[in-house]
Amino acid sequence: MATIQINSTDWENRITVRKGNLGEAIVKRFLEGKSFVCYKSITDKAHAFDFLAVKDKKDFIIAEVKSKALMNVKPVTGINYRNLEEYKYVLDKYKIPIFLFFVDEHLKEIYGNWLHILEKRVEIGNEIYPQEMTTKKGILLRLWHYKQMRHIAKISDSQANDLKTMSSRKYEYEINI
Repeated sequence: MATIQINSTDWENRITVRKGNLGEAIVKRFLEGKSFVCYKSITDKAHAFDFLAVKDKKDFIIAEVKSKALMNVKPVTGINYRNLEEYKYVLDKYKIPIFLFFVDEHLKEIYGNWLHILEKRVEIGNEIYPQEMTTKKGILLRLWHYKQMRHIAKISDSQANDLKTMSSRKYEYEINI
């Protein structure tokens, strides 16, 4: 079976990668404004997390950024289950807390929470979270309710519009919080 090679230029030009990079830049700027120093991988290869953020040379967090709005059917968001397992491995082995940031162009907001908090079972509206869902492509997702998230910051109209131009969704948003 032949392996498909994707060069870094092709990868970086993908719309989903460009949207992800924009979300990462927004969160990085926010954290730097809170006196964190952010270290990002410079490799073109797959990496374990988006960046490491350090405050006062003492407090270390792993920042994982997802540039995506809530799902349209109910106020939930999530990540690929394979990525979740990778994050849990890093958390268990190195004991560095992982914060999942979601940059939502629809709500014009950054929200998120610590992975270890998101993974605690909670009942919201007669449903138990976290939940699992399989996509049409067969990808397993871990889902969390918006109520499990902490508000981090608002994003500007300009940032939200830039993210919207890179959205792969083929429908308008209907969920309002």
